[in-house]
Amino acid sequence: MRLEDAIARAAAHAVATDDERVPAAAAVGRVLAAPVLARADVPGFTDSAMDGYAVRSADTPGRLRLAGESRAGRPWPGRLGPGEAAGVSTGAALPEGADAVVRRESAARQDEVVVVPAVAAGADVRRRGEVLSAGSVVLPAGHRVRAHEVGAITGCGHAEVTVRRRPRVAVLTTGDEVVPPGAPLAPGQVWNANLPGITAQARAAGAEVVRAEWVRDDPGAIRAALAEMLDRADLVVSAGGVSVGAHDHLRPAFAALGVQEAFWGVDVRPGHPTWLGARGDRVVLGLPGNPVSAAVIFHVLGRPLLGHAGGFDREAPLAADRPAGIPHRAELIRCALTPGGLVPAAHQGSHAVSALAGADVLAWVPAGAGPLPAGTRLRISPLS
Repeated sequence: MRLEDAIARAAAHAVATDDERVPAAAAVGRVLAAPVLARADVPGFTDSAMDGYAVRSADTPGRLRLAGESRAGRPWPGRLGPGEAAGVSTGAALPEGADAVVRRESAARQDEVVVVPAVAAGADVRRRGEVLSAGSVVLPAGHRVRAHEVGAITGCGHAEVTVRRRPRVAVLTTGDEVVPPGAPLAPGQVWNANLPGITAQARAAGAEVVRAEWVRDDPGAIRAALAEMLDRADLVVSAGGVSVGAHDHLRPAFAALGVQEAFWGVDVRPGHPTWLGARGDRVVLGLPGNPVSAAVIFHVLGRPLLGHAGGFDREAPLAADRPAGIPHRAELIRCALTPGGLVPAAHQGSHAVSALAGADVLAWVPAGAGPLPAGTRLRISPLS
């Protein structure tokens, strides 16, 4: 399957979750299930944009009698008459009768008289509802909330918002050769990079990881672990065991548990032996066992399964010449994004975990691409 088709198929299998209400401050990274609407006009009243004096523009320039003061949270209840001004604070309600503000630094106060220059009507005045009217859409349904948007939500009157429940993800890694990170390595053993790595990627994509487990290359143990995970998780992600080797037990286990295959095999390097399937509303993504392949494919396919866009909607130039690509497969190369362009990691093999360190983006080299000169623009997906 072509990479672009695999991404589309993953997006079509994106997990669906129920709605829930959460405090606005806890909505960062969550997908809105309903639009956020302004509960009132913004601003809610006509106010001053500056510290200074509220005036009637027709009375300027001139010497005006100070009739009162409007402070933030304490509006002046009076009304300006001819030849009058009122002190006003930034954000304070503009007194009735006033249509402009003279900035404090532009005026000269003499006891209860203020000398002001000419100002036009509307100067430094923020009109009620000029930003938003009550009922206007602040953020649409389907939007993933970012930290700086919490102020917009609460500033429009919402203490809580309705969001999609975080997808529940279970992560399964297999392999007799795998030991926990930090453990002594016996001959033929490797540290388990996939279990903590995929767990971290899932959480960064907004998921709740409900189970993360390593299982030996034992068909019965693998089936038992998968069965429990399918009962608990919206998305099960496995790493390793999806190829055709004598000890690759994942695909038979998926079939035994009633998981229907959507595709197996993607024309991409790294990550060709990738599997996707579903059982009802439960989705299973089978990643290759090499840690670079697993990390790359989770970014490209796992994130769409969790509701993120497929990425690769930006471009950047190569900083140096690149040799020809592979005839029948696209390549996803790990690159640093520098002021001079894309600098691919020195080692692009699926076993080279060092290529994940310092990588800023994945760059998509089309299948069969010839030699690419410096400056060639490639589609990229930022890594997060």
